[in-house]
Amino acid sequence: MVRRAALDAAVSADVAVGTDVAVGTDVAVLDAPVGRRTGTVPGRGAAVLRLVRRRLLWTVPLVALVSLAVFALAAASPTDAAAAFLGARDEFTGGAARERVEQLVAGTRWFDAWWGWVSGMPTGDLGVSTTARTPVVDVVAGRLPWTLLLMVLGLGVGALAAVPLALLAARSPRGVVARVLTSGLWALSAVPAFVVAMGLVAVLALGLGWLPTGGLTDPGAPVGPGQVGRHLVLPVLSVALAQVPWITLHLFRAMTVQLHSPATAAARLRGVPERRVLTRHVLPPAAVPTLAIAGARLPEVVAGSVLVEEIFSWPGLGQSLVAAALAQDFALLATATVLLTVVAVLGGLLADLCLVRIDPRTDPDGL
Repeated sequence: MVRRAALDAAVSADVAVGTDVAVGTDVAVLDAPVGRRTGTVPGRGAAVLRLVRRRLLWTVPLVALVSLAVFALAAASPTDAAAAFLGARDEFTGGAARERVEQLVAGTRWFDAWWGWVSGMPTGDLGVSTTARTPVVDVVAGRLPWTLLLMVLGLGVGALAAVPLALLAARSPRGVVARVLTSGLWALSAVPAFVVAMGLVAVLALGLGWLPTGGLTDPGAPVGPGQVGRHLVLPVLSVALAQVPWITLHLFRAMTVQLHSPATAAARLRGVPERRVLTRHVLPPAAVPTLAIAGARLPEVVAGSVLVEEIFSWPGLGQSLVAAALAQDFALLATATVLLTVVAVLGGLLADLCLVRIDPRTDPDGL
């Protein structure tokens, strides 16, 4: 009788503060009228559409400002665009020929070059890359999929590794395991991504010889799933290790809050095993604030992937971005920067849409 009374009191208290016993859903939302077929609150779909429209409209001026800044900064760079274009032939090129090359690659004012690049966007003409000697569209089409593959796998592996680590620490939030784990994650979060990448190369590639140091395939080998997968391990691990600390720490913090919620207390009083309490009653609501933060962290994922691509000679946009910056390749530099910016914006929008979908308390108009 005492246990039954305590359970009833916990459930009553949980309803009083406006949360659902199982997952913490707002009672005001549950009491709202629900669509007969969609199961959503009327007007919520329109709010989601407004969120998407607002983000897409903000993308247009953002792209214009980013591309304008790229052209201006590249023009102010002290690098020698003609020398980068000529490469090893620079010292054997005569004065007249070099002057023509300079006129070709750096003879146009940066604002005129920017306007020509913007004017060609509606027709798909993004100019010709002076470093790749091919149209920018072809360079992007060949390299963007490799960048997206690295980013998605790196973020996915980092998230999959963070969940069991957060659950392990949450089993005893004040215990030795939790303290050692969180301390190690704080230390790892302070290490730059390129240092982590070089450490992996030193240990797994050079020291143990288990994995290749870089590239897409072995020299002369055809591009295939086995070759690509083997060369993808170290870059993915580098990106994932940069994401594990913040995902785990935010998830652990949210789980410690949920551990003391009335819903969790009610589940324990019902005799639910502790492992099931963590995975069913603590982890799902704790994932909501972590997902909300993920959208704001995506630009960091993009920046980290660019560095990782350069270290491992991964044939993505990041490697082209560095080469274009050194050679003042305006068209390729602006296109790669804008595309990575758009990827970060759309990734943030996708994270917010997932947040709206799993948490009915989230107001799309407030995002």
